[in-house]
Amino acid sequence: MENYLYFRKNRPISASVTLGSATQTCPAFSASDIGVITNNDNENEIAAISIVSLDGGGTGHSTVLFTTDQIVPLLDYSTTALAIATGTTHWIEPSTQAYENGVLVLDAHGVAGGYTLDTGDIVTAYWQTGLETAFMYPVSAFKGIVATDTNTSSLTFASLKGDSTDDVITIEHANDGFDALCKMINDACHAYPRDGRLINVIDGHDGNVVTLDGNNAAGITTIEFVPESGY
Repeated sequence: MENYLYFRKNRPISASVTLGSATQTCPAFSASDIGVITNNDNENEIAAISIVSLDGGGTGHSTVLFTTDQIVPLLDYSTTALAIATGTTHWIEPSTQAYENGVLVLDAHGVAGGYTLDTGDIVTAYWQTGLETAFMYPVSAFKGIVATDTNTSSLTFASLKGDSTDDVITIEHANDGFDALCKMINDACHAYPRDGRLINVIDGHDGNVVTLDGNNAAGITTIEFVPESGY
């Protein structure tokens, strides 16, 4: 029975940015927090978004409302303008916000679930396991590994769709980490009985990289996944 190779991106529990001006386009999250910025655009990896108001600035904010007509208050994202007090925290609907290359663009208060940002506001995203965050392949799907530069390598797998376009996992690692990465992948493929087990190769859950070899000898810092389109 074939084994499976499991990978999970390095995503933190949360990451924050501070607004330098009154704009709905947030500064980019740091690559050290969320991994490679380019193509980091899966908004369904974000479970929640909070905003802390620096000084109660802005005029027509909207936020989460709670109704009190039931024992358990209902969550209601509304376009109703609310007074914003200094230092208060507000939660907005994450699924309707735009997210691309590590940059959030938030709806203003005129849209249900939106919030009009002001200078100095702190925006925090909270990550979850979403589309393309975690993935696994049968060992037989592994096709090879190549160093694309001194600290970047690409693992190629036969497409899960079964077509001719390969899936690619890009790994950032230490400048001298390619050999250690190759050894770890070889061990993952060949060092275990073939009994249908799941081999945890690279796991970046909560922003901490844990590797099969136990000590991250390759110095892996980020992992990104580019599957064949149309999954």
